[in-house]
This record gives sequence, C-alpha cells and structure tokens, in this order.
Amino acid sequence: MPIIVKKNENISLLRYIKQKLNSEDLIVLPTETVYGLAGLGTSLKAAKKIYFLKKRPLSKKLIFHCSDLDMVKKFFYINDEIEILAKKFWPGPLTFILKAKSKKIPKNLTIKGECAVRVPNNKFTQKVIKHLNKPLVMPSANRYKQISPVTPQMVFDQFIGTQLIIIDDGHCKIGIESTILKLDNSNVSILRNGQITKKHILKLMPYLNFNHNLTNLSFPGSDKKHYSPNKKLFLNIKNKKKLSAFINFGKNKIGQFKNLSERNSLKEAARNLYHYIYLADINKKFKTISIAPIPNEGIGIAINDRLKRASSKI
Repeated sequence: MPIIVKKNENISLLRYIKQKLNSEDLIVLPTETVYGLAGLGTSLKAAKKIYFLKKRPLSKKLIFHCSDLDMVKKFFYINDEIEILAKKFWPGPLTFILKAKSKKIPKNLTIKGECAVRVPNNKFTQKVIKHLNKPLVMPSANRYKQISPVTPQMVFDQFIGTQLIIIDDGHCKIGIESTILKLDNSNVSILRNGQITKKHILKLMPYLNFNHNLTNLSFPGSDKKHYSPNKKLFLNIKNKKKLSAFINFGKNKIGQFKNLSERNSLKEAARNLYHYIYLADINKKFKTISIAPIPNEGIGIAINDRLKRASSKI
C-alpha cells in the first residue's frame, strides 16, 4: 500500500527522497500541473520501472524535469528563442523539445536525440532536483491512459497495490498538463495544449510562425484515448441526465454534481477538472459522467482537448 507523506522542510525527508532516487527507485512528487511519478533522468533502469508501473508503452517518451535553466543548459541544447521563452515562462507549465547534450541522458529515452524538458513551478520538487544535481523523468502519476492525478488520494487509488511514497503538497494549482512546444528556427508547433497558449507566445515573440498543431505520437498527450475515467463520459451536455454525474460550468443548475467554475473561470475549471471527474467516477450513485460545454479559448482549448481524448472510444 502506498504511503502519503505531508510535504515538509525537514532535511531528513529531502535526504530520504534523494537516497531513494539515487538508488533508482521511484517516488511521487507534486508539481503545479499534476502529480508526477519521478525517477532519475540519467538512469534507464529507473525509467523502465516507470514504464512498468504505469503500463506505458516504451515508445511514449518521458518529460525531463530540471531545477532551473542552468541545469537545462548543462544537459540539453537550447537556442536564443527558447531561452527567451524559458526566462519568461519557467518555472512553469511549458515543455520544450530539446536535443540532449549530456551523455548521461540515456539514448533510449530520446527520439533521434530529442527530449521533452521543463522546469516545474513547485519549490519542494525544485529543491529535490537541485539536491540530486540531475534531471528527473516524471510523467503523470497514473496508469497509462487513465485520469491524471491532482491530489495525493488520486495517486493512492491508482497505485494501491504498490509501496510508493507520495509527497503530499495538496491540490495542484493548475491541474492540467504542460504545453509542449517544438521550435525549429522561427517555426513553432504545439504538440500538446496547456495553460501557455499560442497567444502568450506571440505576445512575447510576434515574429514566430505557428504551424497547425502537430501530432507526434512519441511525446505525451498524443493518444486518441487518454485521461479517461472508468465510466462513460459525455461532452457538451447542458442539463442533468438520469444516473449521470453532471459536471457543470457557469451558472449553477438543479441536479448538478459539481461545478467546474460558477464564475466562468477557465483557470478554475482546469484546476477542478480531473478531480471532479475522479469524484464522479468513484461515486456509486452514477453510471456515467456528463460535462457541460467549455469555451474553446485560452486554457479552455487544453480542457477540451483532454475531454475529447477522455471520451474517445478508441
């Protein structure tokens, strides 16, 4: 059974985590997006444990997490445009596709030498990575294609048969995975939508050319079916259905199970999304889950992307 440990500043906890990770064991760490299943980024053995535990195909690459921009530069190549964006949005929910520089990065964790890399905006996890002085590979702490966890209990429920240590830092602040960008010269592709949008990027660097959103099946969030509950999920539902948990957005409605945001806040909706779907999924009163329409703008683009994949039959 997993153990949930409340995050604290005790040096002994930090030493314990460091020892576990250096021993090529796994630990669950908080980030601002979702909870991550962390292993040493320089260890193929640790990465294989992540794949095994998540039941994730080896073809799906993992995101490397660094403590700061200096660590990124030590292990990966970055160009001037990426550095400008990194200085603006890191630490934060933005992931870049970068070429590995250090030979310590296992080739099997790259695609033609490329990796997904970011700096998470969680001070405790940053401290862990800084103490290690090496990147972590850290996909979401869920079984493959299931709901990403934004609370320690969500992690616990998915890995109940394991002895994982879960570091509890409460509810994740953003609640949805990072944007993934690939930048070739001045051409930009969004491989996964997140809180950082095309609009944010162009405001900082208006000369960049955006391709249509591309799908790269090697990187996270590219599966047609993903982020899925056990119950059938219906989208763009305006009123409660019989025996269906109705997750509303906007003005409260009679019979709603939960409301993603009464204030019509898409950021609040993103933070609540996975948690409310999880609560509906474990509630025995309901046979299905229904979600109200979500505006397809800002982080709503990412929300709708996740919902489309979560409801897919494939």
